[in-house]
Amino acid sequence: MRTIRIFAALCLMTACVSAFAQSDGKERETIVLGGEIAPKDTSKVRRFKNHLIAPKGEWQCGLSVMYADFSSNNSEFMLLLQGVDANASMLRLAPEGAYTFADNHAVGARFQYTNINGMVDSATADLLGNLSMDVSGLNAQSRSMGGSVFQRTYVGLDRYGRVGIFWDYVLGYTRSKTQFYTGEASSAYSLNNKISLNFAPGIVYFPMNNVSIQVCISLAGLSYTNVKAYDNGQVAGSRQAWKAHASLSVLDLSFGLTVHL
Repeated sequence: MRTIRIFAALCLMTACVSAFAQSDGKERETIVLGGEIAPKDTSKVRRFKNHLIAPKGEWQCGLSVMYADFSSNNSEFMLLLQGVDANASMLRLAPEGAYTFADNHAVGARFQYTNINGMVDSATADLLGNLSMDVSGLNAQSRSMGGSVFQRTYVGLDRYGRVGIFWDYVLGYTRSKTQFYTGEASSAYSLNNKISLNFAPGIVYFPMNNVSIQVCISLAGLSYTNVKAYDNGQVAGSRQAWKAHASLSVLDLSFGLTVHL
C-alpha cells in the first residue's frame, strides 16, 4: 500500500508541473518522441534504429522498489537443513533524480535504503553425515544506506517512443550495520563500508509521455568492502575484500517509476 501511495504522489506531482508549464504563457517547442536518432558515424550499417525516448534537456525523478520474502517452506537453499523453521525478508527503496544532457543519454544520482531481517527458530545442518550443527533462536538484522551516481544510455525500440532498453554504469558507496543475536539484542555487531562499480541493464516502457516504468537488474560489478566487527564498543576484528561478479540474482532486481519533466 505504501508503494502505491508513493506512485500516486509522483503522478500527482507530474500533473501539477504539467499544468504549470501550460499556464506560464510561454510557447514550448514540440518534441516528437520516437523519431530516429542519426548515428555519428554514417558509414556503418546499423542492424536496428535508435529512436528518441528521452529528449535532451528533460529532468527525471523516480523511485525504485524491491521486496523479497523467503521462507524455509518454499526455498531450495534449505535442502541441507533438517527440521528447519526459518524466514527472511528484504526491502529496498531507491529514490533518484537525473538530467538528460543529450538525446537518450542521462546522468543522475540515487539514494538507497535497504532493510533485511531474518530469523531461524530451529534447524539442524547435516552435510551428508560429515558435519552436524544445531541452530535455534537465531536472529539477524541488517540496515544499510548509500548513495551513487550513474550514467544511463537509452535505446528506443519503436517509432512511437514507448518501449526501449537502457543500461546504467553506477558508482556507489554503501554503509551497513549487521547484527546476529539470540534472544535479546546483543552489543556485538559489524559495520560494512563498500565502494562498487556496477553495470545494470533494464527495460523501460512509457504508458504516458511523461511517465515511465522500468525493470532493472545489476548484472556485473566490481566492489571493495571493508568490514569491522565490534563487541562492547571495541573493535574485535576487521577484514577487507575485493570482489568481481557477473551473475543473475533475484535480489539484484528492482522495479521503478519515473516522472519526466
